[in-house]
Amino acid sequence: MGEAVNQGETLHRWYWRDAVSLARSAVLALPAFIAAGWVADALRRGLFIPAFLGAGIGVYFALPFEPQLAIAWIAPMAIGAWLLAAAMDVEVPRVALACVAACSVGLSLAIVRTHNIGTAPLTGETRLLTITARIERSEPADNKRTRLWLSVFKTAPALPQPQQRIRVSVNRPSEPIAPGDWIEMRARLRQLPSPVAPGAYDFGRKLWFEGIGAVGFSLSPVKRITAPRELTASEQFSDVVNRLRRTVSDRIIAATSPRAGPIAAAFLTGERGQISDEDNEAMRDSSLAHLLSISGLHMALAGFGFFAALRLIFALVPRISLNYPVKKWAAAAALVASAGYLLLSGASVPTQRSFVMIAVALVAIIFDRTALSMRTVAIAAAVVLVLTPEAWIDPSFQMSFAAVVALIAAYEWWTARKIPDAEPPGILARAGRMLAAAAATSMIAGLATAPFAAFHFNRFSDYGVAANVIVTPIVSFIIMPAGVLALLLMPFGLEALPLAVMGEGIDWMLVVAHWVASWPGATQSVGAWPIESLALVVAGGLWIAIWQASWRWLGALPILAGLIAAFWSSQPDLLITADGDNVAV
Repeated sequence: MGEAVNQGETLHRWYWRDAVSLARSAVLALPAFIAAGWVADALRRGLFIPAFLGAGIGVYFALPFEPQLAIAWIAPMAIGAWLLAAAMDVEVPRVALACVAACSVGLSLAIVRTHNIGTAPLTGETRLLTITARIERSEPADNKRTRLWLSVFKTAPALPQPQQRIRVSVNRPSEPIAPGDWIEMRARLRQLPSPVAPGAYDFGRKLWFEGIGAVGFSLSPVKRITAPRELTASEQFSDVVNRLRRTVSDRIIAATSPRAGPIAAAFLTGERGQISDEDNEAMRDSSLAHLLSISGLHMALAGFGFFAALRLIFALVPRISLNYPVKKWAAAAALVASAGYLLLSGASVPTQRSFVMIAVALVAIIFDRTALSMRTVAIAAAVVLVLTPEAWIDPSFQMSFAAVVALIAAYEWWTARKIPDAEPPGILARAGRMLAAAAATSMIAGLATAPFAAFHFNRFSDYGVAANVIVTPIVSFIIMPAGVLALLLMPFGLEALPLAVMGEGIDWMLVVAHWVASWPGATQSVGAWPIESLALVVAGGLWIAIWQASWRWLGALPILAGLIAAFWSSQPDLLITADGDNVAV
């Protein structure tokens, strides 16, 4: 008995001695491992520039005070220091100062953008006001109300903080009103909404960056009036686009079923206000709600679908396809079509970001570059952040770029290791591969966006991968192609047939959404993630996605650390609103 115990203790000591020895060897080999990876991935270092731009933007939004505009001069100073280091050709200072310069540029862009908004938000609630304004945009909402985005001409009495743009909820008017109409109404305004909890998503900040200074409601009738001033050229163009958008939505809804019509309008014009609460909830619980917001998927299907259709048409005429650069022609035409889809969809900020990504890819085709690559995505992300720095903290930007980066990284990894087929695969093999590719795409995109869903929405759909695997082919091959065809035929009054096909596809999508949402445990509520956890997971994910050498897998360490920190983070026991009127336990 004693000998067995001694042998066990001896084996235990040997085990720990070997483990310590192995860990020591790994630590000693780590510098050489990192140096080898740094050299092997030298051409991909620039892909981190958008990440460092975002880090600087994140620093701005994390500050507890509003920095002075003069601090923006830190960017040219940092760039100058980096150029000096680059001229000296010393690698370590050059790389370090490049990172600092990118962060400084991000910080400066956020400061300049905030100071240039020029919107003074309302600081309290007003009494009833008589508001004279021009309708910029209207969108039907639930409970028989309509949301109006208004350009304010005057208020009576005048406000101490005059507002140029507001959003007001009104009873659905008995007489038709449209963008461009001048109206007079009685309404009460209040300050922009604040986050429901510390660290929660700030809808008020989103509205403020869109130029909205106040929100409000009205229970009195809306009265149309004659225009008190002449419209500018940009206002006239905006009115034409918005009226066209409203007309297209009405024709779509009139030609489809009551359930499918509002969703078809959401796909093609971005108006989501008439979708029923039951369908909205089912789409959320099945992780399909992202399909209702025009984003990268819709823009890609519309733009590249138009591109593929034009190439097919050109291919039918050999004299043209063999003698002219029809691929570039198709890309240029698809770029114009994508811009038209952007305007028709309302040109919301997420849609603008999606258009930038697609535009960069189409321009790459025109200049004989790879359309979808990590470099293309990096350029698109940098352009978006330069134009709208606040996008860095927006869930739609984070989730769309996370999905695209993860998918491209997975494609690069698979392409480098794929073994070519000895002979062409059969029909069944190709069908199986398409199904496997759809499943892998949904799984990769779902895993990439899950941390952001947990951080912003505190919920996770357990069966989202299954729902997306089933629905994505329906959207890609039925709903969106039929929708684009309907838009092309609508000027000739021939949209009924493609809209009927689109409606059938939407009905199938809703069947899947309600079916998956009914499964036990379809959604799980998760505790609020600390920002540090999300930052660690994002840093580790970018490390794995951007690098290609073996050292990329070191990114698993910060991901693991972020998940552990999120799991062990403590939740508040008591939440009190800023005015002290409400308490949550």
